[in-house]
Amino acid sequence: MTNYTPGLEPVFELRVDCGEPVPTGRVRTGMAMMIPILGGTVSGARFSGEVVPGGADWSVMSDDGISFVDAHYAIRATDGTVVQVFNSGANRIVRDNTQAPLVMLTSPRFVAPEGEHGWLNQGVFVGTLVPEIGGETFSVRIGVFKAV
Repeated sequence: MTNYTPGLEPVFELRVDCGEPVPTGRVRTGMAMMIPILGGTVSGARFSGEVVPGGADWSVMSDDGISFVDAHYAIRATDGTVVQVFNSGANRIVRDNTQAPLVMLTSPRFVAPEGEHGWLNQGVFVGTLVPEIGGETFSVRIGVFKAV
């Protein structure tokens, strides 16, 4: 093992509004569902804009309590540039007596056109996904960090 530990530089935060989960049936490891992405916001120093409606998160809740997410959607910068987002992660769903927010680590990957936002095609990114459940809507907040 090397003696280098990467740091994380905050890039932006997404608030992704989700629709009602659509069960898609039993798979080998658990129950699968599709969660529609309805829209949302992106805010950060180097990229801000909106989450484009129309993507989805194809999730599996495994029999042993691990939740797998595999989302594909798009974000649009304030300048109109559209960037594809692929975000995958897995985490054991456990709540303790403190009722601390549930956090899932993810591995976001971006496909951006050449130009001002091309930097999103480079580097390694880490996401922190926190569900926001309450009221009539369901959303997740995703902090995106670049390894440095």
